[in-house]
Amino acid sequence: MFRGDDTPEVSVVGPGTRIEGTVVAGGSLRVEGEVNGKITAEREVTLSPQGRVEANIQAGSIVLAGQVKGNLAAKGDVSLPADSRLDGNIRGHNVDVGGVVMGDIVGKGRVALGPRARVEGQITSMTLAIAEGAVLIGSSTMGEETRT
Repeated sequence: MFRGDDTPEVSVVGPGTRIEGTVVAGGSLRVEGEVNGKITAEREVTLSPQGRVEANIQAGSIVLAGQVKGNLAAKGDVSLPADSRLDGNIRGHNVDVGGVVMGDIVGKGRVALGPRARVEGQITSMTLAIAEGAVLIGSSTMGEETRT
């Protein structure tokens, strides 16, 4: 969704704001407060370091710098910088992890674990890059995801 000047629309959940329920954004969404429920956005969902989310998130792409309890599903890329934490699973194209993930990761392309990353779960991807210092407690499967 664009405004008249072709700038993508960004909805904001500001600091000190708490939302219970479903949040739907026609453009992008930036969370600086708290959301409990479900988040859906056509474009990008960004969580600030102060943001707290207990929700499943579905979006075009996802960048999480805060703490999330819930599953992430993106058509595009998912990024969790250092100091982020996810208690849930990730599905995306390329997945970059710099923080902690307590759950499984499915990347249709590349999954990269940065030097401070810690993943406890299964990783399925076409390629996997693990930086020195990263921790993976689980296993990795290379190639297409198989459904059981």
